[in-house]
Amino acid sequence: MTRFAGKTAIITGASKGLGRATAERLASEGASVLITARNQGPLDEAVEQLASTHGVEAAGVVGDVADDKVIEEIVSTAIDRWGKIDVLINNAGIYDETEFLDIDRKNWRYILDVDLNAPFLLAQLCAHKMVEAGSGSIVNIASIDGHAADGPYASYGAAKAGLMALTQYIAVELAPKGIRCNSVSPGWVDTPMVRSVCTPEMLERMRSGFKRVPIGRLLHDEEIAAACAFLASDEASGVTGTDLVVDGGTLADVHLVPTVE
Repeated sequence: MTRFAGKTAIITGASKGLGRATAERLASEGASVLITARNQGPLDEAVEQLASTHGVEAAGVVGDVADDKVIEEIVSTAIDRWGKIDVLINNAGIYDETEFLDIDRKNWRYILDVDLNAPFLLAQLCAHKMVEAGSGSIVNIASIDGHAADGPYASYGAAKAGLMALTQYIAVELAPKGIRCNSVSPGWVDTPMVRSVCTPEMLERMRSGFKRVPIGRLLHDEEIAAACAFLASDEASGVTGTDLVVDGGTLADVHLVPTVE
């Protein structure tokens, strides 16, 4: 498929994991991509591989999206290079497992800066350029943790819930200007972050016998990337203000009866 031939895309947090998979998917379908990451080495490697593997233009901006100056650099780099921004995928995010009573204000604000404030500012800056062109698609990576509480993730879940609400407001306001905005809520995904916090035994069980997830396994990066590519493409021309849940059925399963004593 060449759904993104001649189009440009910004994907944040894309040196690894589902951000990288999404950049690969869009590049494989013809998009010129600008990716971001906090570390220069992995970013450079990803940019080089995207360009060489898919034969597209690829660029990178290093930095923390919690820094407004980095966000401004991301947008200005894309405009300087291509003169337009067709797609924005707000993927960069950080996870926090601090229990509610122990969350300090500094950490709370940092989680919101990365997971909510950065997507807001990037979407706003990109949308100004999209309005000039009369078209554009924004996809925000939310989470099932923004739909319901599941563990000590108050700051992360609150940010993702806010991101879904922001998605709807952007969609409604900008639809008359030709811009669509949607979100994707992944469930448990086999990412480097998940692998870093799981024992080998736990990881094996989650990959092939995950009872909490109806499909019985962790999701793959590529499955989230496919959802992002659909929402970003013209195939989703009638879809805006929607959250696409890709969780293997997790939210659909109340998961109560097996735990009743």
